Amino acid sequence: MTTFQVEVRALECNPDPLRVFRSEFLASSRHFFLESSVVKPGFSRFSFMGDSHGRWAETITYDKSSRSACIERSDGFTREATPDFFQLMASRLTRYRCEHQHLLPFDFNLGYVGLLGYELKSETIGADAYASHSHDAAFILATRMIAFDHAEQRCYLLYLVQDDQDRQHAALWFDEMQERLQNQPAAPEPTPRQRRLSLPQVEEWIEQHATMRHSKQRYIAKIHEAQREIIDGETYEVCLTNLIEFPFCDSPFELYCVMRELTPAPHAGYFAIPDFHLVSSSPERFLKIDNHRQVQAKPIKGTRPRGRSPQEDAQLIEQMRGDEKDRAENLMIVDLLRNDLGQVCTIGSVHVPALFDVETYSHVHQLVSTISGQLKASVSSIDCVRATFPGGSMTGAPKKRTMEIIDRLEEGPRGAYSGSLGWFGLGGACDLNIMIRSITVDAQIARFGVGGAITSLSDPLGEYIETIVKASGVVEAVTQLRSTPL
Repeated sequence: MTTFQVEVRALECNPDPLRVFRSEFLASSRHFFLESSVVKPGFSRFSFMGDSHGRWAETITYDKSSRSACIERSDGFTREATPDFFQLMASRLTRYRCEHQHLLPFDFNLGYVGLLGYELKSETIGADAYASHSHDAAFILATRMIAFDHAEQRCYLLYLVQDDQDRQHAALWFDEMQERLQNQPAAPEPTPRQRRLSLPQVEEWIEQHATMRHSKQRYIAKIHEAQREIIDGETYEVCLTNLIEFPFCDSPFELYCVMRELTPAPHAGYFAIPDFHLVSSSPERFLKIDNHRQVQAKPIKGTRPRGRSPQEDAQLIEQMRGDEKDRAENLMIVDLLRNDLGQVCTIGSVHVPALFDVETYSHVHQLVSTISGQLKASVSSIDCVRATFPGGSMTGAPKKRTMEIIDRLEEGPRGAYSGSLGWFGLGGACDLNIMIRSITVDAQIARFGVGGAITSLSDPLGEYIETIVKASGVVEAVTQLRSTPL
């Protein structure tokens, strides 16, 4: 194990994060921007941006079909055979691990940032059913970073160091960044973009410009098949999804900029390596583990559009809270996650501090529950993720049998969709989202998934329409990007 430390400098300034990322990190070939573009008290106070830079720079991409990882460092490139990506990540985190030397208000003290794709389920409890179109996992070692504290309106500079040479580089970067950030303007008041497309227009755009894995008729037929599985007692709930892909030669980052204005979200993010870009406007947290080893999951099941007035908003919220199907979906996933976390948490610590809570965003209300627990002393953050991945809100219950049904019905890989984007810190903490409302761009092909939870109470046509509603955010962003000068 190599001993590292993290140098930190706090700055009493509050520059615009988007402007800072564009000027300081966008030109880097391996960068990330994990953003709370909606600040919610208690779980979206911070945004993080940075890159993999200098002599400790590292990029890991993984292909489960060949069971091999490509590891690119500043001093060379290697291909490492590994039957288990989670074990590979555990070994890297052990190699670089360093405890907090500074009292920080956040748990991310540098570490690995990136994506876990859905097909990694074959290394947890799922079958090895399909090969993904792109990387099954992609991570960079964040060696320098800016953290934004939206509550206290200050920011922090972090730099990974081992010796005096690294400390000199850190001090130089700190001085340069301090001078530039203190002269940057604060973020302007957000002005969300207005949607321009109706649902029939969204559907028409998809028909003309994209390819859906399952047509409307086939998707509805698969909903009926899922309901037959439920009636036969094979499952209680099936999260059935569709995949949409289309050519994309525009800027993935500019697409992210449009999406963050259209649908601000507390777990949004942009991640890029030379051959792969990920744009996410996700509102859902998969898993968070803090430095005190407290675990939190926040599944979303139940969505309603915003109303045209406060009175209509209140009516929609009460309708969702009282909807038998929404409550049943949410409760089944809560029970699933209680079971998942029960494998890795101390006995009696798993509890549900919030059941059927409502969170409101720019365009939707959502029914969210919170499950918490305390990790066992012998369990690492990687162990916990392995025990719970993929997120139960994207599979259905019971998880293992339902994923077998999903493999048969969906007839192809999900890729990044319903996996997770986030970070594993060098101090043992982690924070990962659920990859919904997200797009990958690889070899000038954009892909995104849409879906919904099917129960015995589901209306098949209504479920299909819900997928178009969920696709509308991405389609709207693409059309507005192409009609707006950069």
